[in-house]
This record gives sequence, structure tokens and C-alpha cells, in this order.
Amino acid sequence: MKVLVTGGSGFVGLRLLSGLLANGFTVRATHRRMPPPSAPAVQWCRLADLESARAMEQAVAGTEAIIHLAALAHQPARADAQRTQDFQRVNGEGTRLLAGAAARAGVARFVFISSIAAVCTRSATPIDDRTVCSPSDAYGRSKLTGERALAQELTGGTTDWCILRPPLVYGPGNPGNMRRLQRLIGSGLPLPFGAIRNKRSFLFVDNLVDAILTVLRHPASTRSAFALSDGSDYSTPQLAAALAAASGRRLQLLPVPIAALKLAGRVGDLVNALFRREGGLDSSAVDRLVGSLLVDGSRFGTTFGWRPPIAPDRALALTAQALVGAC
Repeated sequence: MKVLVTGGSGFVGLRLLSGLLANGFTVRATHRRMPPPSAPAVQWCRLADLESARAMEQAVAGTEAIIHLAALAHQPARADAQRTQDFQRVNGEGTRLLAGAAARAGVARFVFISSIAAVCTRSATPIDDRTVCSPSDAYGRSKLTGERALAQELTGGTTDWCILRPPLVYGPGNPGNMRRLQRLIGSGLPLPFGAIRNKRSFLFVDNLVDAILTVLRHPASTRSAFALSDGSDYSTPQLAAALAAASGRRLQLLPVPIAALKLAGRVGDLVNALFRREGGLDSSAVDRLVGSLLVDGSRFGTTFGWRPPIAPDRALALTAQALVGAC
């Protein structure tokens, strides 16, 4: 099977390319910048944006399956009107154009890596595939737009489709908030997480890759969206402690009141707005530190007969080893 991977040069994309090649797939991958990463067995093609219908037609031609990873990434500090338009243009309209190209090319299966943010970003009760979608930020709304556009473009056609909604994906070399937490732990400084009593789901990158491979091999039609999880469910203090223990670091947690953390986030909002910059501390970042977001991915496991191959403790150990190497 010849597979097209959009966003192949990203954190998840590079791990996915390795997994596809190791399992005998022929791989074409898109990237935005020249030159592409070093992967001699991959046929690279440049896709500067997700608005060029002609470029998409060329990328899709001759492929039997598409894994759509390319997206405008979630950046909590950016909340301006232009950013909202960019999210919709790339994650919403770009997905629609790609799905249309897939339908015209007769692609057999389209796998869209969406996000649990298309459902919500905070919930006191576990989220599953029956939870009504009510995204709370521009990123989540754009992902939901992309999901609906995909279904609309492919309904009634021959292209089977599957939407996966992972929570935050982590692993060796991961960017974003998990990487920031790793660096804080590596610094040895006391962290103000001792009073937090939340629970959030995460997903190890190699388990996500395995789930995608499982969808590609699945013999039956799917045409549905699935929440995805691998049992990596931690409170913020538990996650910090597990990463510290796995990397041999000493961790000190201070019981700073939640109200004080939220106040610090609001101060960060004001500072970011005053200096027109994107800072690491703002209300959105604090909400993710103190809020809960548990994901129930049991329907995916039942439908596809899938069990994550890498247990959470092993996944954290692999991630922490990368932290030690970086420090």
C-alpha cells in the first residue's frame, strides 16, 4: 500500500514514517520547508500550505491511503482574530480540500488525526465518543470544522474515513507543554504543583503510531470519529513525579493555592498583551495545569481490537531518558 502522510516532518510525522516503513508500506510525505528531513526511503513532496488544490492533487495522485497530520498547531497564547482565521483556513478548509482531492483520486482510506480539543479542553467527567462536541478555543473549533468537512466531502463516495481524537501526545523529543515540564524538572527548581488535584489523559507517540497502523490494516469500513487514549492518566503532580523518578531527578512540589496560580496566569495575560508577545505563563497554560480532561478510548479498542503496545510507565521512562540526554 502506498500511503501519503501530510505533515511528515513533524514530531508525530517522523515517528509515523518510521513505523510505516518498518511495516512494509511505501511512503510519500509532505513538508513545508526545504530541504526535507533525511529519510531516503520516503518520497518527499513540498506542500507549502493547505490551500493549493493543484498541489494537493499532485500529492494525492497514485496513493491508496492518506494520513492527515498537517495542521496549524495549538498555541494557547495566540488568541487574536487573525489567528482564529488562520486556524479555520488551515485546519478546517485545508482538510476539506484534501478530502476532496482524495475522493477524486479514488483513495481507499483517509485517516484524519484531529484532537480531543474538537470535543472540549476541560471536563470533570471522562470524555468518550458519546460526548457532545463543544470546543472551547479556536484550535478546537477549527479541528471540528475539519472533521465535519471531511465527512461531508467523503459521504456517499468510495473513500473510507476514520477520525482519531488524541489528547496531548508525548514522547522523546516532544515539543510544547510536556517539553516545558521536562525542562522544569531538569532544572531542579521547586515546582508549584503540590495543591493540584486534577486528572488528565496523555498519549505516547508510539502508541498513536500503532493505532494509526491498526486503522490502515482494518478490513472493514469505519466512517466514524474515535477518542483515543492509552491509559496515561495523571494528575499534574503525578506526571511531574513520574517523569522525575524515571529520569533520576529529585522533585520538590510546593502546595501553592490554585487561586494563586490562576492569578499568576491573569498577570501573564496582561504582560503578554502589554509587550505583544507570547509567553509561557498565561491563563490558558494554568487551566491546563489545574484542570481535568480524562479521555475514554474504549470504543476504539473494541472496534479495532487494539491495545496500546507500550505501557504508561515504560512510555514515561523512554521520555525521561530523552530528557536526561538533553540535559
